[in-house]
Amino acid sequence: MADILSQEEIDQLLSSVSADDEPEAAVETLTVTKKKVSLYDFKRPDRVSKDQMRSIKNLHDKFARNFSSSLSGYLRSITDMNLISVDQMTYGEFLMSLPNPTSFNIISMLPLDGNAVLEVNPSLVFPIIDKLLGGQGEPIDEVREITDIEQNVIGGVLAIALRELAEVWQPIINIRFKIELRETSPHVIQIVSQNEVVILLVFEIKVGDVSGMMNICIPAIVLEPIMQKIDSQDWLIGAKKMHATANVQQITSIVSKSRTNLQAVLGESTMTLREILDLEIGDILTLSTKVRDPMVLQVGDMKKYYGEIGIIDNNKAFKIHRKIVKEDV
Repeated sequence: MADILSQEEIDQLLSSVSADDEPEAAVETLTVTKKKVSLYDFKRPDRVSKDQMRSIKNLHDKFARNFSSSLSGYLRSITDMNLISVDQMTYGEFLMSLPNPTSFNIISMLPLDGNAVLEVNPSLVFPIIDKLLGGQGEPIDEVREITDIEQNVIGGVLAIALRELAEVWQPIINIRFKIELRETSPHVIQIVSQNEVVILLVFEIKVGDVSGMMNICIPAIVLEPIMQKIDSQDWLIGAKKMHATANVQQITSIVSKSRTNLQAVLGESTMTLREILDLEIGDILTLSTKVRDPMVLQVGDMKKYYGEIGIIDNNKAFKIHRKIVKEDV
């Protein structure tokens, strides 16, 4: 049976605690129990981390640059495209933000399960169609339904967008983007439930004096199988290497098609300006080279090869003997 303390023993225990210790003990207790509280909305849970959102933003910044360049060539007009925002929201909120009618395209993302949405505002669709059909790309006064023929015309622009999307996603996963369905009303087909979290990428595109918005909506659940790859920095290193390789190939391709002058040099001589002004037909110039010395072939302003001149099929020709190295210069 437990011992029961007397009143005297209780008073002795209480008196053993000094008055100075009591506030400190109380403060320590408060410090230990203090918690940091953060707000959380259960209706809009963040399915994608900040690092993953940052990686997705970096991917589509590159997409904006590439698509802007490709679209300029396709439309034969100066275009500019910028990524305005990357946000998480519900699919219902995304639908509420869209105009009606609009160019609403359901996109498959094989081998990933599920679909995404590529939407182009009518303020941009009609000027692009006008530009493609030979017009000036003027904005329209009233928004109307997009016809089937106009959907097919704008399909060329969408195909370029999907090609550039596949290229920027290549370092992470080889995705085959394909338009599965085209609609003008965003409320006709739902790719996920209204409360499902999606990643919304908003782009602003300027074509000449006309500007409009393009949206890419990807459900977070579709990207879940590759979220670890998106979060990793390995793909970024691979993307930089791929970008560097592509730059080398592009530069090599441009240089290989460029034209340059070739000239065979008989020899050199130094003359005064007066001697040059006094030159007449029939005058003979003495050059610094000997008769048996090889001639020099210049590429642009650089001496590149030794050789000799000749004739092939009544045309003057130059036969290369060897390349000029630094020691020969």
